[in-house]
Amino acid sequence: METLHQAGVIAVVGKPNVGKSTLVNTLVGHKVSIVSDKAQTTRKRVLGIATTPKWQMVFVDTPGIHKPLHKLGATLNEAARQSVFDVDVILPVVDVSRMPTPEDKNVAEMLRAAGFLKPKGERKTPVVLVLNKMDKLKAEDVQAHYAAYEEIFEPDEVVMMSLLRERNIDILTGTLLKHIPENPQFYPEDEYTDQSMRFLAAEIIREKVLHHTEKEVPHAVATYVEEWDEQERETVIRAVILVERDGQKAIVIGKKGQMLRQIGTEARLELEDTLGQKVYLELFVKVRDEWRQSPRLLRELDYL
Repeated sequence: METLHQAGVIAVVGKPNVGKSTLVNTLVGHKVSIVSDKAQTTRKRVLGIATTPKWQMVFVDTPGIHKPLHKLGATLNEAARQSVFDVDVILPVVDVSRMPTPEDKNVAEMLRAAGFLKPKGERKTPVVLVLNKMDKLKAEDVQAHYAAYEEIFEPDEVVMMSLLRERNIDILTGTLLKHIPENPQFYPEDEYTDQSMRFLAAEIIREKVLHHTEKEVPHAVATYVEEWDEQERETVIRAVILVERDGQKAIVIGKKGQMLRQIGTEARLELEDTLGQKVYLELFVKVRDEWRQSPRLLRELDYL
């Protein structure tokens, strides 16, 4: 008798900094989305593909839903909104260590407006709510926090977990499989993302900038690869770090270039590990005033 195979698409949604990208990276087993403690770290819809002999899950990692302050922010929200259509499961992720915030309620309202939080008997797409960061949840708050999030999202299933301590990951996988249809796999078994290596390289560089900068600088930074040359013994990458102000450029470069060297070294080491060969990485910092408000630059950066 032929063994049945399951395959499905899962949209991961939520406000910024609840662990969406960490969840996708953990379930896929590869780094497909960069991670930081800064809001709006994820700026594009990114696919992470987890494959076993019996099933394939395609996770759509989305930008955090927030109140936009510029054209880029509005673009990120629209990317998240569009990602919930034509999927098999919707996976809202929240920080259960805290009571719901207005941003969490905005996520639920976005899903409700799109027609996904209908009464359970009328739903076509199941909603599995992930209560992340249970390791930070006080015992006396469990019942109240659980009930508050359940009331907002009205999920079909709830999984409480801790990505930091890798608790209940198997429970989440098993819960998702209950809602994944029978299908042949959509992607070859050796693929784990739909993003190019050029995109991943630019994102790795941006991640290092986010880790080493504060205040307005992380939000004003974009990165892109200008040149990619795969040679016999090394890959030569020339990339640009884009900022909006001369002062931000000075911060990224640092005193005597120290900050830029540190960012470059950390990015190069990770890229060498990812590519499996030596990397020559050259970074340039450029200023483009108000690039987050420019539709032209947002298109050039592939955010639109």
